Amino acid sequence: MLGLPLLLALASCSSLPDITIPESTPAQPTRSHQLPDGVFSQCPPFDPEKTMCTAQYDPVCVKGKTGNLISYRTAGNACSACSTPEAIGYVKGECL
Repeated sequence: MLGLPLLLALASCSSLPDITIPESTPAQPTRSHQLPDGVFSQCPPFDPEKTMCTAQYDPVCVKGKTGNLISYRTAGNACSACSTPEAIGYVKGECL
């Protein structure tokens, strides 16, 4: 009795179109060494167990430091900007 509904449900799934999900790519460091004009906000200490970022898009330019290397990258928002240990701070707007 359960076999027929299950068979029909599985058969209907095979006729669904394939949906391609785009791969998300991490923010890439910019080649420019310049932040946009604005107030530089320092990143607070990041604790992944106590922080949850939203997916709201409000771009910021993040300044990061790894050893002696300074890099700049555009992040989706201030929370995600400061979600890496390399992040020093950010300025509202995309990197120049």
